[in-house]
Amino acid sequence: MDMDWDQIATLAQLVTGVATLAVAVLLVSQLRQQHRDSEREILYASRTMTNDNLEKIIDPDFGPIWHKGSQNLDSLSGHELEQFRIWNQMAFFNISVNHRAGHEGIDRGIDSRIFETTRSAFLSWPGMASYYERYGRDQTYDPALRGLMDEAFSEATSREVEASWRRGVKEKAS
Repeated sequence: MDMDWDQIATLAQLVTGVATLAVAVLLVSQLRQQHRDSEREILYASRTMTNDNLEKIIDPDFGPIWHKGSQNLDSLSGHELEQFRIWNQMAFFNISVNHRAGHEGIDRGIDSRIFETTRSAFLSWPGMASYYERYGRDQTYDPALRGLMDEAFSEATSREVEASWRRGVKEKAS
């Protein structure tokens, strides 16, 4: 069977097209793997940050401050309040990272792990609910996350968040 130049060129284009498609499929699979790896890195970093934060609670210098502040934010002195606020900022940053990374994880019939853990924290530690209302809400920039945390606050405290707080100062009604 003799092939002329047009048939050879057509066959070469066909082979080139198949090879290009194979390379594209390979690149897509590599990009997906890189995405999964980056998500794992985010989770690992988040877990590390959580562990670091939790270690501070048992620190003999900060532990009593955390315990006092988690029960009643108003019981803290100026220096203690600053330390408690910084710890909470780190904790809320961690929540934000998990939310943005999409690590809500429907688990054991729970629609939102972040909602449930936040609600539980607000129930167990009323000082953290006060922190959220007075400081943390301003630092929760994602509207979906803010809505989730507002709902957790409402369920835990049986009232709505007072949105008039700005960086620890309650704005006067105009």
